[in-house]
Amino acid sequence: MKKIVVFIYLLSVVLHLSAQHIPVFKEGERVAFVGNSITCGGRYHSYIWLYYMTHFPEMRIDIFNEGIGGDVVQQMSQRMDKVFDHRPTMVTLTFGMNDVGYMDFTLPGNDIIGEKNVKTSLNNYQQMEKILKKQPRVKKVLIGSSPYDETSKLNKVPFPGKNNLIADISDYLAKRATENQWNFVDFNRPMVAINEREQQFDSTFTLCGRDRIHPSTDGHLVMAYLFLKAQGLAGNPIADISIDAARKAITHAVNCTVSDLSVSAQNISFTYLAKSLPFPVDSSYYDNELHNQADGLKVIPFMEEMNQEGLTVSGLQDGYYLLKIKGREIARFTAYQLSRGINLASYGNTPQYEQAQKIARLNEQRWFMEREMREYYWMEYHLMRRTGMLWKGDEAAVDTLLKYRKTDPFVNWNHKHWLYFRSESVRGNTIEEQQHLTDQIYRENRPEALEIELIKL
Repeated sequence: MKKIVVFIYLLSVVLHLSAQHIPVFKEGERVAFVGNSITCGGRYHSYIWLYYMTHFPEMRIDIFNEGIGGDVVQQMSQRMDKVFDHRPTMVTLTFGMNDVGYMDFTLPGNDIIGEKNVKTSLNNYQQMEKILKKQPRVKKVLIGSSPYDETSKLNKVPFPGKNNLIADISDYLAKRATENQWNFVDFNRPMVAINEREQQFDSTFTLCGRDRIHPSTDGHLVMAYLFLKAQGLAGNPIADISIDAARKAITHAVNCTVSDLSVSAQNISFTYLAKSLPFPVDSSYYDNELHNQADGLKVIPFMEEMNQEGLTVSGLQDGYYLLKIKGREIARFTAYQLSRGINLASYGNTPQYEQAQKIARLNEQRWFMEREMREYYWMEYHLMRRTGMLWKGDEAAVDTLLKYRKTDPFVNWNHKHWLYFRSESVRGNTIEEQQHLTDQIYRENRPEALEIELIKL
């Protein structure tokens, strides 16, 4: 019975997703992702950008992290002037995790308190909607928040009932998006479905990090996947090649050019120039997280739907073949495997994959610089605003920081970032460095022509 219920729930999620649509980014798109700490310290928007950097290397776009830790929608609406300073062509908005509360769920009558918090949040959202409507040329995407995981057995659940209220906010945003003819994508229900599915085999599994709130990088890959899927990019290959060795013919070439085909009894060779690079998957762990980005491949069909660089060769004699790219040995395959097709993006030792990894490292460096400066803005919005010191950055502001640092652990945690970035020239230089990195990425992300060989062993 449980399996039937899970199947029905997953089916409802699929149907829910099929109705969601986000416009594909265009040349020159400038996208601001507005949110809380899940956006501020998270990588989902960076992964979305990396997908575009590798899959659409000649199409320049810019993405901006406009997350602030601890924010509720009311606070987000108070800082939209800075968001629009980026001159965005699209703004995404997600909230809910902080809005529904935390310690309220430990109090008597927490269900009533939680519902009151939701009502307050949705009332405050009205001001945000008014601000967004004043920008008719800017495309709007509302995002249902990633979930608070209430079902993992990782540790005691401190806030039972929290995610139901987050889902209520997500449902409201879906409704508002429809009524305003805006766009919407839900992260909440699909991630809950994955958590519940995986927890049938590992009760401690979660996409939502050790605190059940902040997704690990596998969770952020899932979020990026859901966003890209809503853009209709599933099934969009890096490249796809089919060769009939018996006929000595190229029978299929998608998103690439194939030339100089040479076929003999012992060797097949050709020149391959793709229009895209593979998406490089990161197996590193960050910030003591439970899982890494590569773990996300176990729970979503990212490789199958978003990262296919296909090579199929039919008409080969039986036996083993050595694949070489640019003179480098990549792997050995049987004639049968090659006739069924292989995914070159699955091999991290190809020249094109290594080129994409370099792009990913530059993008990570860019993300980190932007992420650090977000902590300066956190201090401005969460301390300096309420003490009348917003944007002052003078010695009186420093005295304010030192005063509150003694009693506020969050101020103490972020004080070094604020002291460093309070200088306008430092902020300007950091933004310029990020721009230089982005320029470098778009210079170095163009695929190169590669000589591919299959040598019979």
